[in-house]
Amino acid sequence: MAEQGRPRRAGGRSKRESILDAAIELFLELGFDQTSMDVVAAQAGVSKTTVYAHFGDKLELFRAVIARGGASLDFDLDQTMLASVDDPQERLARIVLKLLQATTAPAYLAFIRVLTVEAGRRPELTEAIRSLGVPHVVDLVAVALREDARQRGYTLPDPEAYAGLFVRMTAAGPQMDALLDPESDRDLAHFEAYAQWTTAIFLRGLRAGDLPAAPASAMSQVFPRLSRANS
Repeated sequence: MAEQGRPRRAGGRSKRESILDAAIELFLELGFDQTSMDVVAAQAGVSKTTVYAHFGDKLELFRAVIARGGASLDFDLDQTMLASVDDPQERLARIVLKLLQATTAPAYLAFIRVLTVEAGRRPELTEAIRSLGVPHVVDLVAVALREDARQRGYTLPDPEAYAGLFVRMTAAGPQMDALLDPESDRDLAHFEAYAQWTTAIFLRGLRAGDLPAAPASAMSQVFPRLSRANS
């Protein structure tokens, strides 16, 4: 992490990207309240006027940090879908693997800690996350679930709601483990086995049929922004 207050050299990066780079580091290190636009400007090596030219206020900057971080995982997930075999189960397991790798990364865990501390006092942060809508991963999982239902001949009453449930169920446990024990070793083989196991269990339940409709509030909940702390 760059030393606080020492301007970074933008090099070939745009000023906007340099501002976002600095903001990510500072939000994770200092939290929302202690990260001022002045400090972000100093860290990025630009003027405060330049920061405000790109981002109207600190909340807009925070939202941009979340959105920018999602691009990398979204791209990886799209590549996973394109490269996957026709079997929806294998495709879902590969999505889970990417998800687990992203959401147990140190930057993501740091973001969760910051958000947990700040959200109670700063409900606008939760609203900033909510405004980004349903994460891309939920859309991709819904596509795979529809295909599995088509191939296996069962009716899936609400693919998007079930996709959201799948994302929550597969990611929450490893995320909590990583938060409680960030130094533990979670190698690729462990995540691959976990992804295959949880995907098989979830699909076995769907394929049994007679699925209940999702609660009316299921899609109105704030899905975890699973990708947004990664840069």
